[in-house]
Amino acid sequence: MNEKEKMKLDSQLIGYIPTRYLNQKQACIYANTSVKTINRWKTLGLRLIFIEGDEYPKYDIKDIDDFMAKYKTKEM
Repeated sequence: MNEKEKMKLDSQLIGYIPTRYLNQKQACIYANTSVKTINRWKTLGLRLIFIEGDEYPKYDIKDIDDFMAKYKTKEM
């Protein structure tokens, strides 16, 4: 990466605040999976966050990472 590209990237990242809590669509994009798969993961124990007054659950990135790590294997 040259200096000009680095400066452009740095300027885009200034003020960036990462999102920790995701809606279902964002969780699917984060995990690179489908809604059907996320729904199956919920039955396998993926935790959800329900906030009073909000009809849609949220997914914590840390919970997604922990869930996926739980099923990580060396074998194929």
